[in-house]
Amino acid sequence: MTHFEFMVVAVLLGGYAIWNFGMFAVILMRSLKWRKQARLRAALEPLIRQELVGYLAGSDDLAKLKEYLHKSRRDVADALMSFRGTVAGGARDRLCEFTIEHALIHDWCADAKSKDPVRRRAAFARLAFVCAYEPCRRVAGDLLEKALNDADGEVRFFAWRALVQSGTIEEIEQLYDAALGQSLLIRILLTEELRRFAVPLCERAVMKALASEDKERVLAALEMLVAWERAVPVPDLYRLIESSDRRIRIQALRLAPLVPLESPDVGAILAVLVGDDAEAATAAATVAGRLQLEESLAGLARCLRSGQAGLARAAAEALAQMPDKGWLTLDELSASPNPLTAGAAFAALDRARRKASV
Repeated sequence: MTHFEFMVVAVLLGGYAIWNFGMFAVILMRSLKWRKQARLRAALEPLIRQELVGYLAGSDDLAKLKEYLHKSRRDVADALMSFRGTVAGGARDRLCEFTIEHALIHDWCADAKSKDPVRRRAAFARLAFVCAYEPCRRVAGDLLEKALNDADGEVRFFAWRALVQSGTIEEIEQLYDAALGQSLLIRILLTEELRRFAVPLCERAVMKALASEDKERVLAALEMLVAWERAVPVPDLYRLIESSDRRIRIQALRLAPLVPLESPDVGAILAVLVGDDAEAATAAATVAGRLQLEESLAGLARCLRSGQAGLARAAAEALAQMPDKGWLTLDELSASPNPLTAGAAFAALDRARRKASV
């Protein structure tokens, strides 16, 4: 190797060493900066929360809060968001007004336009809290509507949440309609947000969804209705119980205890009870027990003798919820030569009697 080649290798090695040292220095400086920020955050958090509690209690002395804003706007925003879920009404409006007066919401609106998904998520999570206050909603403008088409699922959810909190019933209906086409996770999260609108939504939007020819939308609408656990009017439920899609049949049966039933609805439940679909029959048995449908006694006895463990247990539990006639049927079937039938009948009857004697 020539002297020139040695020099080239030495230069390359030296450059590599300098690059490594520079990277180490950058990482060290960032680490020190993060530690400093963490120490500052730990020191400021209880102080900021104390001042915010005083502000919520009616204090107009904002000198300390302004000082903390100057030191770390992010820490003040984080402390403010820690009250999410614990304040409502006038107290929440007061916090929201604070975000406007001190331009925190303008910071979040700017972050909502960031290309960084983590920053956008944080921004929309904060906007979802404060946009329940109409002046904050006006500041956010059309950011929330645009975010409904964001590529990030969490951003879409927070935008939905914000709009649900501050929208008119017409907007809520549009959001509900759009939610039916979202992923299962998003629907689960939005179900709770939409629960308080169950009754007005059932007047129009839900009925429209249930009448759709798109079976996935019908199924999503039924799942949401079942999750709401609210008494709702669903005309002609029997049509859904008789659906060719077994998923729809089962969800419609789960909804039945929450719906004022007509004679055709009861007839559809009894038909499923004696059908060949064990899972649907199990759901029908549960409905019959909850509603104490004496018309189902024969069908429940048939299910108990079906030889399928899950269906037999469900039928036995349904009969146990119907004292006298249901108990008499269980007593008779507990003497069955079929051990599965006898065991399920005896266990259900014994639990019912012990519960009644307490």
